[in-house]
Amino acid sequence: MEYDRRFLLLCAGEVLVVAVGNIAAALVLQVIVLAAFLEDRRGYPVFAAAAAVFAALIAASGTVYLPLIALAAALGCGYLALALRDYRLVRRAGGGA
Repeated sequence: MEYDRRFLLLCAGEVLVVAVGNIAAALVLQVIVLAAFLEDRRGYPVFAAAAAVFAALIAASGTVYLPLIALAAALGCGYLALALRDYRLVRRAGGGA
């Protein structure tokens, strides 16, 4: 089985992210590692901004629990928005939902 070289390099970058030890620095390093390997960067600025805000929240709060709850709530809202969009596309196309 042949492996994609980019995948192996991305895995090596993830080892660096985990080895940092500081979660805020790890989130910033995560953004840098992903930028090096993405070909299509259309949604990347949104991800980079969200990761920076999340890293700042973790650094400011001193605990991980409250920012993780906020992240879970944001992800839940995003999932609901995508589900609603999919539902509306199916209804508009004339299919039953």
